[in-house]
Amino acid sequence: MKKFSISLVCLALISLVAAPAWAVPAFNEAFKAMYVKPGSPLADKVAEAKCNVCHGKNAEGKDDKKVRNEYGKAVAKYLKKADFTGDDKKYDPKSDEGMKALNAGLEKAGAEKSSSGKTFAELLKAGELPAK
Repeated sequence: MKKFSISLVCLALISLVAAPAWAVPAFNEAFKAMYVKPGSPLADKVAEAKCNVCHGKNAEGKDDKKVRNEYGKAVAKYLKKADFTGDDKKYDPKSDEGMKALNAGLEKAGAEKSSSGKTFAELLKAGELPAK
């Protein structure tokens, strides 16, 4: 019985500490639906970049989900995690209204200019990641 209790406690702690691959899965799904065609060169780049499509590296040069790259900062202006997750969410990301809100936010972010001078949408449509 003692081993069972210890196992339950360990399992509970692991589930609390484990982080999802994407901070907001609905953002990832909407992004891929809008910009990524399966089998395209961009699909390979997005698969390799994973979280770093929107996130970046910290001062030590390590991947850090708390750091947003320039594209992640643009997306964060128009899409708020709290609007799509939790008990007080404003939108159900699987509803038509939620999908419209996600697409509108991504379109607004895509219209912003990157440091290269092109918009993020132009970069993505050209098969490039929106930020490095």
